[in-house]
Amino acid sequence: MKRFYAVLMAFVMVFAGCGSSSKCEVNKQQTPALYEASFVESSGTGEMMIKATGIGCSVEEAREEAKKTAVWFVLEGGDKPILKTQAEKTKAYGLEIQMYANPVKYIRWISDIKSKKQEGGKTKVTYLFKIDVAMIQQELAAAEIITSTEDLGESIGLPTISVFADKGGDFAKTAVSALQEYLQDNSFEVYKAAQGEVVNKIVAKMAALEGAETDPMHDMALSFGTDIYAKVNYSAVNGSVGTKASVAVEVFETATGKMLGTTTGYSAERRVTDANALVQEAINDASAKVISQIRKEWMEMSKKGKPFKLAVLSNSTDGAAVDEAVYGALKGLSTMQIKRQAGGKSTFSYIVYLKDIPNAYEFFLALKKAYSGPGQLEKVSDAGSFLVIKAAGNGEVELVIE
Repeated sequence: MKRFYAVLMAFVMVFAGCGSSSKCEVNKQQTPALYEASFVESSGTGEMMIKATGIGCSVEEAREEAKKTAVWFVLEGGDKPILKTQAEKTKAYGLEIQMYANPVKYIRWISDIKSKKQEGGKTKVTYLFKIDVAMIQQELAAAEIITSTEDLGESIGLPTISVFADKGGDFAKTAVSALQEYLQDNSFEVYKAAQGEVVNKIVAKMAALEGAETDPMHDMALSFGTDIYAKVNYSAVNGSVGTKASVAVEVFETATGKMLGTTTGYSAERRVTDANALVQEAINDASAKVISQIRKEWMEMSKKGKPFKLAVLSNSTDGAAVDEAVYGALKGLSTMQIKRQAGGKSTFSYIVYLKDIPNAYEFFLALKKAYSGPGQLEKVSDAGSFLVIKAAGNGEVELVIE
């Protein structure tokens, strides 16, 4: 009898357990239930295609969760999120919750289901989404969570930029034009070089005087007077499905030649009749990171000072005294160390970091006022962050490579 009751109780417990099996619970959090997403491609200067996964008690619920995950990825995921620091993420929390509550506002297109499976009693689905990144950035800037490019330009000025292809070929024009377009769409002033333009004579001679092996694109950017220059290298290779393009973008500070950032962008692999479309797609992929790197470095420059390259022409009689006087004046204008790049008997060059001096002409006015050496300083040329002056006194001033 005891054995009968034991068996009976076991059956009762089994059936009781079946009857009280946990019911599928929806995600009650305002944030996404999953953080499974990846970058697919940049479909334009203000759009991004994201592959995102959601989970829920039904396909419809999982789809809504996937939308939230896609918006989260643009805000905080991947290698080029809009919110880059913990301070920005903390400040943005309230606005993020509003975005998760209405993610469709930022979705321009959604694909059919790309994958579907059951996991832990719930449905897990994956979609492709086109997200309006520009709108999200605008709302974050309006809430003063991030600094917009326009606000950055008003506060410290935006850099002028020249873009070069690192090699020639059929896709060079496409790669350069696509990056120029992206920069212009983000409010940067872009210098478009005309075919056949040559390096300024003084720039070429200063490069020879300084002795180091120089980058011809750096010398050209210095001639143009742009603050920053970008080099674009590209390749298109055939894969198993079709053709895939990649572009490498390097960004440099013109005055010093210092690299500010580097990144690589890729297109999807597909069959195309013209690979120029893939090159443009790869540029779109790389451009968001390039913009982020430029903005970050430029804001740092606003704190420590903008770099200028200064070339001074004198004569062999007064050269040493001019060099000493100019160097002393520079020390009075800058709180950072002055870098002497080259010095001979009559020709000298320096790198100097200056705060609250936006261009080479104002640099000349400040330097002229602080100078107390032989003769008077006269401006030979000023272009962007490159200033050439001469100390006019006794003897003829000439640029000589000693």
